[in-house]
Amino acid sequence: MPDSIVTAGPPFRHESMPPEVALLLPNSGGASGVIAATARTAAGPADGAGRQALGLFLADPFLNLAAETGELQRAGISCLANLPSVQQHDPDFAQQLEDVGLDFAREVDRLGQLKAAGFQVIAIVAGPGAAAAVAPLDPLAVVVIPRVADFAAGFPSFRQRGVVAQQVAAALAESEWRGNLLGLASAGEGAHETLWPDVLDAVLCRPEPLAAAGTLSP
Repeated sequence: MPDSIVTAGPPFRHESMPPEVALLLPNSGGASGVIAATARTAAGPADGAGRQALGLFLADPFLNLAAETGELQRAGISCLANLPSVQQHDPDFAQQLEDVGLDFAREVDRLGQLKAAGFQVIAIVAGPGAAAAVAPLDPLAVVVIPRVADFAAGFPSFRQRGVVAQQVAAALAESEWRGNLLGLASAGEGAHETLWPDVLDAVLCRPEPLAAAGTLSP
């Protein structure tokens, strides 16, 4: 398993906007820009700190995955995740995105293309329906993240996150997938495994800036 996921940082930060929400803001480079930045900074290959996965907004309509595969390989990327994901949006807005083809189905299809090209993939989901959709891909891991609305009163409680994680775990078990299930956690929660819901194998800590790359954030 990679020890982190690196993706494009938000175009701006504000103390009132959770970083998970800020990652959904458009950036001028899109997914292709993230790949190019990773190639320049060599943020993806293994190093002394451990192996990193690259997070891409795979619903990006301008992403030519076939053309970018070679660039990913040259950058030393071996594992990719659909982060940020349209799964983070509330159902009403997600439906609007689906109406124009910028939906989770596109993300799943591209995760499948990446898997077929020899990459390991990590699937980001926000509910049991999405979990069932990614299970046939046999991802390296599935990560459960809250939706935008869940941050209305601050970072959602571990109990709230745990309920969704249990629903996702049930959907994955029904699909006979037996990989690693992760949940989102604060750094403090990440350091205390006894706090994690029983269904989780590990946690992904909340995003923070990656000083080494400047424009990328794990």
